[in-house]
Amino acid sequence: MIDILLSTYYGEKYIKEQIESILNQTYKDWRILIRDDGSSDRTLEIIEEYVKKLNGKIYFINDSDKHLGAAMSFFKLLNYSTADYIMFCDQDDVWIADKIEITLNKMYTLEKLYPDKPILVHSNLKVVDAFLKTIYESFWKYQKLNPNLKRLNNLLIQNNVTGCTVLINKKLKDLLKTVPGNAIMHDWWFALVASAFGFIDYIDEPLILYRQHGANDTGAKKYGISYFINRSLKYDKAVKTINKIINQGKEFYSIYGNMLTEKQKDVVYNFITLFEVGRFKRIYRIFKYKFFKYGFLRNLGFIIVMLIPGKNKVKGDCR
Repeated sequence: MIDILLSTYYGEKYIKEQIESILNQTYKDWRILIRDDGSSDRTLEIIEEYVKKLNGKIYFINDSDKHLGAAMSFFKLLNYSTADYIMFCDQDDVWIADKIEITLNKMYTLEKLYPDKPILVHSNLKVVDAFLKTIYESFWKYQKLNPNLKRLNNLLIQNNVTGCTVLINKKLKDLLKTVPGNAIMHDWWFALVASAFGFIDYIDEPLILYRQHGANDTGAKKYGISYFINRSLKYDKAVKTINKIINQGKEFYSIYGNMLTEKQKDVVYNFITLFEVGRFKRIYRIFKYKFFKYGFLRNLGFIIVMLIPGKNKVKGDCR
């Protein structure tokens, strides 16, 4: 059995198409757990239609919390899952018909190789417009991401796991019981935990039509020189972004520090205290521990940002 966790928010325009793509999957042993994050359009009405139509296959989680945001809404849904495997679903995409089957078979293969390990599997995506017309065949190439960068030092600084493609096993889910307040996104947090204590692997095949329609909570942005220049001109925003990443790392260290190996502790600690040392020691640590993103431009921008602020200019709690 697979639990498919679907968080909705003003999804009336596309949610039917997404649910229908799940109904058309070649693999049938699943159920959908849906939590709405505060919609006031027809989203709830559409969900109720499917709950009645597909009794026992779709469950609506009607809790008292209001708008939590996508990441916290998915963490909330995790509390209701009891299946051995869990997938995550966005309201506005379309799943390729054998997405579940292919991803689950990959999981089975990995579990034979790594028994008793927490495992995360994810896949590539096809970037499409609001009408499902192809924008780019590979999301990873479109955003210049490398799924092979899956070690802890890589994932502390850059995420390359897209939540709507993710399948995790129960062993990983059991490590996610503490809800982090500083997690930037649920998929990034899952990747950090899986990298530290288990295994991450990927399928280099687009298994989702990743719809871009202008109102995405997160989305695909083509990465290139113009994108780099635009980001570089917004220095204050870049510093705030890095500070959020470091604060995410601090919370990861706070929750899981006693479970990390000494080598892992060393890596995480030297990352989360980057802004607590002088700029040149910062750069030394970046190269020593290989806190690198993927691509020359991204790393150049990161190093420039890390060179400018002096010691303790950007603050955060490192307990």
